[in-house]
Amino acid sequence: MVLAAASNPLALNATFIVEIVVFLALLWLLRRFVFPPLDKALRARQAQIAQALGEAEQARQEAEQARELDRQEMADARLKAQEILDRAQQLGEQLREELRQKGEQEQQAMLERARAELAREREQAVLELRRQVADLVMLATTKVLQEELDPTRQRRLIEQALKEVDLSA
Repeated sequence: MVLAAASNPLALNATFIVEIVVFLALLWLLRRFVFPPLDKALRARQAQIAQALGEAEQARQEAEQARELDRQEMADARLKAQEILDRAQQLGEQLREELRQKGEQEQQAMLERARAELAREREQAVLELRRQVADLVMLATTKVLQEELDPTRQRRLIEQALKEVDLSA
């Protein structure tokens, strides 16, 4: 009978049965004690990754919206600055024309007073314009950089921007 079992590859022997029992016991132990915590850890990690991806997408969308808002505010600031410059130029031209006509009609002393008044008003308009342009430049720069500069550097940047505006005018 032993020879018959040895010659038949499908015959069951004690070693094979013990191996199957040990394998089933190991499989039961793994399912009972190892797989549940492992599955729980994997599900928790998957949830964390999904949450992180959601937060990253939301942050990307918020950044895109902020970038678009910054672009729009920058365009608005440029438009307002140009309007202020145009109004100041028109005002200066109107005042100059009025003073020229008065100067022709008045005596020399009145002409000198009118020129002094024109220079003072023009300087005030330029100072006001520079102040407004500085505020707009500071607002736009703050929006773009998203940080506050120290007062010395901020003043230097504003003066530089005003010089560039003066050169282009």
